[in-house]
Amino acid sequence: MSQNFIGENHVAVGYYPLADLWNTGSPSYTPAYNLGLYNHAVFAVMQGVGTAGSATILVQQCTTAAGGSPTAIAAKYRLCTTQDTWGALTTLASTGVVFGAASNQMLVIEVDAADLIATAPTKPYVRLCATVADATAVLAACIVILTEAAYPQAIPVTAIT
Repeated sequence: MSQNFIGENHVAVGYYPLADLWNTGSPSYTPAYNLGLYNHAVFAVMQGVGTAGSATILVQQCTTAAGGSPTAIAAKYRLCTTQDTWGALTTLASTGVVFGAASNQMLVIEVDAADLIATAPTKPYVRLCATVADATAVLAACIVILTEAAYPQAIPVTAIT
């Protein structure tokens, strides 16, 4: 068993935890991550206590780390409404999904690099875009895990380049 999870994968912050993430600058974007360096991206969006507050979340494919020429794309997602009980893997339309309006849940969105290349080979970057659906303040955050590194090493290189 490997003791080098971070060396074999890359964990990054998509959105730092904010008490009013869904109503702070709409739309808001995670950094755009280079899937030319990794084969798979997992965006884990978490929302804390709150019976309201939500955003429409979608995936964008871009030409640069700065988010150049963004295009909304389809992906896959699943929802966790308890600490570890997951729903079925579902197709995420390019129009996104409304997430939130309930306490303590997590939305995981998965993107394969092969899908980006098949769609538009000149757009290897991927990011999330969140647009306010209900601006009620609620604590939310996102971590990103990039897997299957093209060049694994003890300390991974940045994927926001």
